[in-house]
Amino acid sequence: ERSSHPPHSKQGEATSMTTIKEASVVLVGCGCPLRSMGWYHATQILDNRVASCTLKSVVEPFYMTDLGKQLDEAGYNKFQEWRNQVEQDHGVKFYANTSDVPPRGENEHRLGIISARTSDNPKLFAGCIDMGCQTVFLEKPGAPTVTELEKMSDVAKEAGTSVFMGFNKNVSAYLSRTREFSASADQKCDVTFLHNNAYENTEKELAECFERNSEGMLKNMAIHELAMLVTFYDVKVDTIASVEADKIFSSCKTLKGPSSGKDFTDFDKIKFKITTKAGVEINVAADRCGGDDSVGIVEASGKELARFTMPDEDAVNNIPNLEKKYPGAMPYFYAQDPDYLTLKQRVAKYCVDGTKPEGVATIDIAINTLKVAEYLTPILQEQMK
Repeated sequence: ERSSHPPHSKQGEATSMTTIKEASVVLVGCGCPLRSMGWYHATQILDNRVASCTLKSVVEPFYMTDLGKQLDEAGYNKFQEWRNQVEQDHGVKFYANTSDVPPRGENEHRLGIISARTSDNPKLFAGCIDMGCQTVFLEKPGAPTVTELEKMSDVAKEAGTSVFMGFNKNVSAYLSRTREFSASADQKCDVTFLHNNAYENTEKELAECFERNSEGMLKNMAIHELAMLVTFYDVKVDTIASVEADKIFSSCKTLKGPSSGKDFTDFDKIKFKITTKAGVEINVAADRCGGDDSVGIVEASGKELARFTMPDEDAVNNIPNLEKKYPGAMPYFYAQDPDYLTLKQRVAKYCVDGTKPEGVATIDIAINTLKVAEYLTPILQEQMK
């Protein structure tokens, strides 16, 4: 049974005479309250919702500097107000650099949670290794390129640090239910994992989206689905026999970025089937203007047998409670709240006692996922011409 804190105890307070073994968390990259994922990671831990860990330190490389104040004064002020409250209520220490964090204590289980801009991750990751984190939770995709992610993996192996990734869909109920349903069906099933975003279907909105997510649809939005394929369906570049775009569903556009004036070519919708050398067939679909859910669809002989959605009914029912608790936060925090909790709980438990974090993607899975994304993008773009 996992130990957890009573609702009104101070974060990290012992709840009995026995010592609770906990991971001490260093959050690297908090960002702006209500807006940034790092802030939500911190909030879930501070509210005693994540068993097996306590937030000890926050490294915020932007809002703890004058540059942050100059470039985003409103965000800076919100962050400083939140920081003062958290220092006062929970005794959390705040730093501008990873090198400012004190060395790890002798019996400390230190867990680094990195939730920063992808381009900053390699440097911040090196800082987490240097400060003695035995375990690191790294937000996806981890690094801008395969080469950088492979370097980070080598450094971690040398230091004996375990690295897990924030691919939250890997632990989501809709994925396990889709897999269980198709595995137990008495006929050959066609499985599609569909990911919807809620951008307006206008050139203006999509151009801004293409520019901001310039790594492209497969490295950005559909990276979650590719991670699921790598983890559970043994999809890798060298196991793929064929890939086929669904040209009726898919759409590829070249749009001018509003800030840079540069052209960006990307998919606003994509669907494709991967067949592996072992004969496994699996479909991925992503639609930037399709809504705000993710769906596992099971079909056979052209008929739909079942569909499972994320957020599921329980998560949807809890959204009003979370809106009251954290008013004004990004809507996707509420929808994906249970999966973020599960990920952190499993990784924190591993940090403390070595329990394998079921379903959680490792850095090796992230490397293979990025490789698949880089491999598929030009092939699918070519097929769409």
